[in-house]
Amino acid sequence: MVKHLVSWKFKPEISEEQKAAVAADFEKRLLAVKEKAEGVIEVKVIAPPLPTSSVDLVLDSTFESAEALAAYQVNPGHVEAVGACVKPYLTDRTCCDYEI
Repeated sequence: MVKHLVSWKFKPEISEEQKAAVAADFEKRLLAVKEKAEGVIEVKVIAPPLPTSSVDLVLDSTFESAEALAAYQVNPGHVEAVGACVKPYLTDRTCCDYEI
């Protein structure tokens, strides 16, 4: 199995209400992708994390294999979710993929 962890910070001009709406929309879109894409075991959007965190939004997902992760990353629903939910509002992306 493969874990895919991605984190972002919201742009400074994004309001608390916008942050909540963006996180909810992102999660909804990614869960829809999970239902259709093969090899996706789990998708969690964490927002807001605990105040001790240095990021604002986290995607924690699990895949059957590296190939399943690669297919998910180019899935049109995933690409649309990132383009609509992430790029306009978020910055400072970090990613960690690892085998479990």
